Amino acid sequence: MKLLAPLTITLFATTALFSQTTMCFKENHNSMSTIEATKLDGGECKSTYTLNDMKAKGWSVDDIKITTKDSKYSFIYILKKGTTTTTLVAANANLNQKDLEDKILKRLEDKKVQEEKELKIEKILKSKIEGKEIYINKCQSCHGDKGEISAYNVAKPLKDLSLDDMEHAIGQYTNRSDYGYDYNMVMKPIAANTTKAQLAKIKDYLDSVNK
Repeated sequence: MKLLAPLTITLFATTALFSQTTMCFKENHNSMSTIEATKLDGGECKSTYTLNDMKAKGWSVDDIKITTKDSKYSFIYILKKGTTTTTLVAANANLNQKDLEDKILKRLEDKKVQEEKELKIEKILKSKIEGKEIYINKCQSCHGDKGEISAYNVAKPLKDLSLDDMEHAIGQYTNRSDYGYDYNMVMKPIAANTTKAQLAKIKDYLDSVNK
């Protein structure tokens, strides 16, 4: 594939990419759904810029950690930013076409990998937010704030169940009238209206608050 024609120039400015990294955080925040519009502390955020502001300034999310305590959330963001510097190459420099093409392709590949990583992080965060809403509406009253309660002292805490365990239990409540001791009448309508996709989001949420 031809990206560039062979070049012989008197003076050429090359651009090299360097990565900046900063860590921003927010402690004891009330809501997962509003964090991106909340001013973050530390690093280049400086208690002045939100995550949305940082993205607009060219920063991207490289990693995120979420912890919870007393129904409050603490967030740690690792943000990265690419900057450019210009270097002058000596007169009559002969540029190797293949090397230039390889560099361009590498940058395109790196950009694609970074974009895919950001999309994955956003997808996980969205799943946790939606999982919290589903959990509060369907599960919290019996299973506790973090899935730590044994409902009616007969079931394992939800936080200790795998996704397969959850799917199995929901299937049993839906299809069997003798499952769940005497509490089938409580769980059956909930189970009948809970999808596998919703269970996966509930599991993501519980895992995030029980680390």
